[in-house]
This record gives sequence, structure tokens and C-alpha cells, in this order.
Amino acid sequence: MNWNNLLIVIYVLLLIFNGYSWYKYNKSATADQKKKEGWTNYYLIATIFILILLFNKLGW
Repeated sequence: MNWNNLLIVIYVLLLIFNGYSWYKYNKSATADQKKKEGWTNYYLIATIFILILLFNKLGW
């Protein structure tokens, strides 16, 4: 396995972990708490960033 494939696997694992973390947070936090903390925006930005890295590595 070369470095490119390893990085792609890491990016996919990061996407899965990020999605799971967002799901757990979204389930446990109230609407008021979500507005005050802003974690939903963090998860969105992190997902976009990981997707950009993944697409860049895949050559899209």
C-alpha cells in the first residue's frame, strides 16, 4: 500500500468519524445550545475541508 492509498483511507475514516460525531452531537444538544455553541458550523466546515482533501488526492 503506497502513501496515496493510505491517505485516502485516512480521509475516509475522518469523514466517517466526523459524521458520527456530528450525529451524536446533533442528537444530544438542544436547538438553543446548538445556536450558542456553533458546533454544527464546525462539523460542516470540517466535512467540506476533508472532502476537498479527498477529492484533491483522488484527482477530481
